[in-house]
Amino acid sequence: MVDDHERVSIYGRIFQKVSVDEKIYCAPIADDDIEEDRLAAQHSLFSRLLGDSLISPAIRLREPCKVLDCGYGGGDWSVEFAEEFEDCEVTGIDVYPMELSVNQPDNLNLVAYNLNDRLNDPEVFQSRAYDLIHSRCVAPGMKKNRWPSYFRDMRVLLRPGGWVQASEYHLHVQSNSGSLTGQSAVYRWWLNYAQAMAGMNRDARIGPRLHEFMSGAGLRDVQQFYTRLPVGGWDPNPFQNSIGRDAVSVVGDMLESLGLWPFTAHLGWTFAAFTQLMQAVRVELQNDELKLYIPM
Repeated sequence: MVDDHERVSIYGRIFQKVSVDEKIYCAPIADDDIEEDRLAAQHSLFSRLLGDSLISPAIRLREPCKVLDCGYGGGDWSVEFAEEFEDCEVTGIDVYPMELSVNQPDNLNLVAYNLNDRLNDPEVFQSRAYDLIHSRCVAPGMKKNRWPSYFRDMRVLLRPGGWVQASEYHLHVQSNSGSLTGQSAVYRWWLNYAQAMAGMNRDARIGPRLHEFMSGAGLRDVQQFYTRLPVGGWDPNPFQNSIGRDAVSVVGDMLESLGLWPFTAHLGWTFAAFTQLMQAVRVELQNDELKLYIPM
């Protein structure tokens, strides 16, 4: 029997063993201290981008009774939602059954579940019941041919009038000043990461296609919002400047976490070569003259 809790250390980072063995989610898990901090900081950035909210202003949600969080990671979104809506039953699913470091709200249930499997287990899900289904940053663990059925599954689970909120990065770091070249460290990171993801049956460019898959699943009133996550304090807008300064370390840690296993195990890089690239990446992320941002 597979032990979902079994962990393995790779170059000093903590991974879920079954995820690495079966190439499900090949990034550190939230039991890894660095990753736990990164996920918490990332959650804070997302909330600030939504106007200090857990959901988009476009979503009209008043008194939710049942909510599903797909890929809960460190549990930040699930916990905050359960605390804000105490009468709502919140279920979080993730391939790794993370044990929360905070007191788990009584109305929050966390379940080990592989998002590549159909969301139809009657012991976990209830059809036509959910007011909101939340999915964020699950692309590294999702097979590229799973996306259409992923959103079809959500449609079955939603109650009439229910909502889906899905968010993904497009990890091709870009420059608002046009200063990046083919030799830039962030560009070399992206080319190799996209190559590794393609070889692992993942779509590193999935973000812009979410609208396509949600509409194809029969979801209605699908709205797509593009934004730029600034990296660094280069934006003259005070809000964007604050976000950007906080994003420098978050993005650096994210590129390191997501790239470590694919670069070394899949592409055959040495750990030293990957570390050298990441050092160069972090130098560029800290260079405000480059005016870097990540499309979302």
